[in-house]
Amino acid sequence: MDAPDSTDYAVWWLRIALGDLLTAAAILGDPALPPRETAELAQQAAEKALKAAIALDGSEPPRTHDLVLLAQRVPDGVRITDLAVDLVALSAAFPGARYPDPLEPPYEHSEVLRLHEAAEAILRAVTTHFQAQGVDIAALEPR
Repeated sequence: MDAPDSTDYAVWWLRIALGDLLTAAAILGDPALPPRETAELAQQAAEKALKAAIALDGSEPPRTHDLVLLAQRVPDGVRITDLAVDLVALSAAFPGARYPDPLEPPYEHSEVLRLHEAAEAILRAVTTHFQAQGVDIAALEPR
């Protein structure tokens, strides 16, 4: 099987990132649902968005959940370093939410809201980069 075109592959990653972010927002908006799920999905949305930017550059994204490492690999045009986001805290949300520690306090709403806003900022930076590269994302459907 042939490898996908880098633009198609990048758009595939971005669609999944958008889906994760929308799902995180839906969970965040429902007080009956556990906020830790929003934390995990916010991290996943940011991770997949960064992988989309790497793929758009023609590289295979590394298999990691480490957002700091991924941010170091994105093209300069994505401008992740200009964002006021805590990549370490957002990276820690994946294992912290997926494998909660009974001795740690649960995620608070304000904490997951900050994580969600950080993921949104990363997705905005990536989608802006896609547009600057001429990728039409107007009809992009989340997956």
